[in-house]
Amino acid sequence: MLVVYVLTLNASKPDVVESMAAAPRVTKEIAFEPLTGWCVSMAACDSDQEARLAASAYGSRGAGAYVAQLEGTWRVLGAVYESEQDARRIAKRLADQEGLQAEALRLEADRVKLRITAPQAQIDAIAGADALLREQTRQLGQIALQLDRGELRPDGARTLCGLAAQEAAEASQTLSGIPGASDNALCAGLIARLDSLCEMQRALAASTGEKGATFSGMIRCAQIENFLGQWEMQGNLTK
Repeated sequence: MLVVYVLTLNASKPDVVESMAAAPRVTKEIAFEPLTGWCVSMAACDSDQEARLAASAYGSRGAGAYVAQLEGTWRVLGAVYESEQDARRIAKRLADQEGLQAEALRLEADRVKLRITAPQAQIDAIAGADALLREQTRQLGQIALQLDRGELRPDGARTLCGLAAQEAAEASQTLSGIPGASDNALCAGLIARLDSLCEMQRALAASTGEKGATFSGMIRCAQIENFLGQWEMQGNLTK
């Protein structure tokens, strides 16, 4: 997995930033496909403090133990999955083996279509940022799972997180090179998500003292935070 990712990262890329000002403008429609995730909730609480207290008991078990307010309820989230079957299976296992009131929660942001007039390189950069955020969310889940299974060593996981952070930083830099990007809600939102993801993955890459279940739990927290941030951003685009 590490070798394939490094080869992909080092593949040659066009210098998008330099071409942005000079290229002719085109009008294209791009689509942000539906964003769906199945979160495993390990506890539902009445307050932030109660949820954080509950979360403190789960972090060393490999769960994300991420605290978030969803639909008026404070939740302790352990992981996010693309598959409903996977989420329900894990929730049932936590309920049966750990005695938790675990459940699978479906979060979805509708498909968004946008008509954009800009140089093609800018349109490609916007679409590419969305694709990268989705892919890195999926990859974080895979890394955590491989750590739990013993298929990936912690140092390999840190290397992957460092490389992914670099890729997120490059995508953010490309978007920031679009004239007026900071004043455009879509570009500004994507840049914020990329910067946040980059910061989280750099922190994971530098966390040399964490091992085993604790480390995989930290990775799942980053995965959940990135998914929730993108889910919220895409939901706002429909308003």
